[in-house]
Amino acid sequence: MVKSQNAKKLCRIYLCIMLLAFSCFGGLSGCGVQSESAEPGETTDKPGISVTFFDVGKGDAILVETKNHCMLIDSGFDDTAETILDYLERENIDRLDYMLITHFDKDHVGGADHILEAVEVGEVLQPDYESDAKQYREYMDTMEKMQISPRPVTETLCLSLDEAELLVYPPQRRDYKEEDNDFSLVVSMHCGEKSILFAGDSEKERLEELLDQQEFPLAHDILKVPHHGRKEKNSKEFLLAVMPETAIITCSKENPPDQEILQLLNQLGTKTYLSTEGTITLSYNGKELKISQ
Repeated sequence: MVKSQNAKKLCRIYLCIMLLAFSCFGGLSGCGVQSESAEPGETTDKPGISVTFFDVGKGDAILVETKNHCMLIDSGFDDTAETILDYLERENIDRLDYMLITHFDKDHVGGADHILEAVEVGEVLQPDYESDAKQYREYMDTMEKMQISPRPVTETLCLSLDEAELLVYPPQRRDYKEEDNDFSLVVSMHCGEKSILFAGDSEKERLEELLDQQEFPLAHDILKVPHHGRKEKNSKEFLLAVMPETAIITCSKENPPDQEILQLLNQLGTKTYLSTEGTITLSYNGKELKISQ
């Protein structure tokens, strides 16, 4: 029975990958997993893919750019939105295919209302829960004012952005001890031979889900370290499962990552970048990965 269930889950993964691979030819059909391809936006003339981790302190704001598409994962704080908007203006980006909010803490959703007011957003993706926090209310009020309906991600969602294939893995429970953080949407992205795992602010219970799930392999080349480098009881197990060559930690000088996490990454031979040193950009052209800061 266990072998049969595992075989079914493995088949589901392969079907999802095949859907993504052939999505540009239309005719998408369900495999128990939602699968979509974005409509072309403004062409950026950037080969391959680039991922920018903005320096917004102890918060997340990550822009994924391909030749024809842009996706923003989280929006930093309310008072750091200008960092993102300045970049979008400088790069002549006036449309985001997706804005994905991993969860509703102020360091992830704080700048979302400003982004929504400044640029066109094709679709807003978010976890399926509510918050009573001020920044969440401002975000929801802005969407209501602009007649935007956010899309709660309740089951695994596959997206295609040119060469990049993304799998959005939602929380599996309706409640957690660590509310907000453990509701984080987790994104696994593959482009050519490289893979990136965006782990949101996942804490112990969410990390347990990631370790137990069979929706996708946890091993990735690059890891956006969960919860700004905070150590959990199962952090070591999680990092051993991911085995990243490169790690990005979004943090501030006032809120640095835990030394235990830095030591674990060092023991794994992982090259680690901290956003306290400035905005980090990964560029991949299908052959060579470049990292600048």
